[in-house]
Amino acid sequence: MAKPMSILRQKKREDNYLCYIPRRQHKQWEIRDGKVLLLFEHDKLIEKFARWLVKKPYSSDLELDEIGSQVWSYIDDRSTVFEIGQKLQTDFGAEFDPRYQRLISYLNYLNKKGWILFRRSPQMEEG
Repeated sequence: MAKPMSILRQKKREDNYLCYIPRRQHKQWEIRDGKVLLLFEHDKLIEKFARWLVKKPYSSDLELDEIGSQVWSYIDDRSTVFEIGQKLQTDFGAEFDPRYQRLISYLNYLNKKGWILFRRSPQMEEG
C-alpha cells in the first residue's frame, strides 16, 4: 500500500499549476472603456422569483479592474498560466508582484465562479 501513495505524491509534484491552460466558460462579455464587462442574465426559475420578490433587474454586469481585464484578454485557450504571468509582468512590471500568487488566486476565483475552466497543457500529457 505504501507504493501507490508514493506514486500519488510524485504525480502531484509533477502536476504544475503553471502548466495548465485556462479556457473561458462565461460567453457573455464585452470590452467597454478598455475594461472587460461580464454580462449576466438572471433567467433561471429561482432567479425570476427572486427578481420579482426584491425587484431585481433581469440582467447585471461585473466590471473587471485593469489587471483582471488583461488576464481575461490573455485567456485564449492556448496560453498557459505561466505564459499569462509572463505577459502580465511585461505589461505591469513590479505593480503585479508577487506575480504568480496573485494570478493563481485570481484564476482560482474565476474557476470557482464557473467563468473559466482549466485543461492540462499538451506538455503535461506527454510526460
